[in-house]
Amino acid sequence: MGKIPKPAMIPIQRIVVGLDGSASSNAALRWAVDVAKGLGAHVTAVHAVDIPDDYPPTDTKFHDGWRRSIKAQFENVWCKPLVRAGVRYSAVMAEGRAASAIARVANQSNADLIVVGRRGRSGIAQLILGSVSHELVMRSRLPVLVLGPEAVMKHRADSKGTEVEKSPRPRQGVSASPIRR
Repeated sequence: MGKIPKPAMIPIQRIVVGLDGSASSNAALRWAVDVAKGLGAHVTAVHAVDIPDDYPPTDTKFHDGWRRSIKAQFENVWCKPLVRAGVRYSAVMAEGRAASAIARVANQSNADLIVVGRRGRSGIAQLILGSVSHELVMRSRLPVLVLGPEAVMKHRADSKGTEVEKSPRPRQGVSASPIRR
């Protein structure tokens, strides 16, 4: 038998992370921050804004105040760990379904990796509500790291009453691992 070639190291310089304010997206962000700090990578935080086609048309559908409020929360609250860590980053609010918006931004920014959290839905709930992480894994041309519920629970335990400096390590549903230099 021939020798098995060693996998090539893929440099990670651009990371896209999906944020929606949930514990699972916060855990994904913490992981991305940890990797970005170690590698000197740039992080693009993405929040998707999707208004269903069957939503009743009202003046609030495209209300500027509503969008400004969401944008402020996204940039000033959800992205705060990026600022605290001193990581190079950009924040993008993208229109459309979450998985499509995240993939589109990742492709446009020539990302090396997409990082998202997984809520842990299964069965009927996942069938009815769908899964952003599942859709990304199935359709993305880029590597996708999914942090499962165990990583989120570890993040919650680590952050009780203190600022979290460490990121949770992915344990479930992982398609990549942190690279250390």
